[in-house]
Amino acid sequence: MALLEISGLSMAYAEKTLYEDAAFELQAGEHMGIVGQNGAGKSTLIKIITGQELPLSGKIEWQKGLKVGYLDQYAEIPEGMTLVDFLHTAYQDLYDKQDRITELYNEYAESLSDKLLERAGRMQEELDAAGFYDVDTKIERVISGLGLEAIGRTRALEAMSGGQRAKVILAKLLLENDDVIILDEPTNYLDVAHIEWLEDFLQSFEGSAMIISHDFDFLDKVTNAIIDLSFGKITKFRGSFKKAMRQKDERAEQQLRQYEKQQGEIEKAQKFIAKNKARASTSKQAK
Repeated sequence: MALLEISGLSMAYAEKTLYEDAAFELQAGEHMGIVGQNGAGKSTLIKIITGQELPLSGKIEWQKGLKVGYLDQYAEIPEGMTLVDFLHTAYQDLYDKQDRITELYNEYAESLSDKLLERAGRMQEELDAAGFYDVDTKIERVISGLGLEAIGRTRALEAMSGGQRAKVILAKLLLENDDVIILDEPTNYLDVAHIEWLEDFLQSFEGSAMIISHDFDFLDKVTNAIIDLSFGKITKFRGSFKKAMRQKDERAEQQLRQYEKQQGEIEKAQKFIAKNKARASTSKQAK
């Protein structure tokens, strides 16, 4: 089932056309790599998909009700927020629910209304089902996996370097467990061990993903579909990065053979025309 459908997509800057009348779909469970030469429009495509830019034309349709997470390295963060506090905001809806339960119990103490108790009980079950009481464990797992201990749990985000901040924002995105995650160069600022941890995380991630990366070994391990941006087109291939590139090469060879065959037919026709256009018996056929 398609979570994202794109059709008739065209985008250009000045005289440079990025894509024209492009179309593709993101299916449930797909981990899609986005590849292409520098300047092909990979990051622009992400901005269009996330609503940050408008295309010249085209339709971008997300399935209703989806939670879509985007690795925005320039996200605004409240001043003074520490690393660990920022990661806890990934579960803000659960903390809000816990606060509401406390309010319901306080209201019950005054009114003794059974309906308030029932509502609090249902919300408590929702917290349990969401794994609320394992939040700290989940956060520590990501802190360890991405090597955030070296930054410091109580360090304020505004005091961090750009690379440190990017790693913390990536950690929060992974904790949010959205239906679709969109990652633009997620391995930047990660060392080998932390890239391997991220590979394991994405391989076990049950949602869908769209990933831009110049690390082709990383892409090969975490993707099962690829879209290639080249020559103003967006072409989708099934399988990992290496399989997709083999399919691309095979398609290019097939197109080259078809082109060479066509050129041979054109040359043959031109010779026939040149030879027969002046002859009365064959001039009509030559025309």
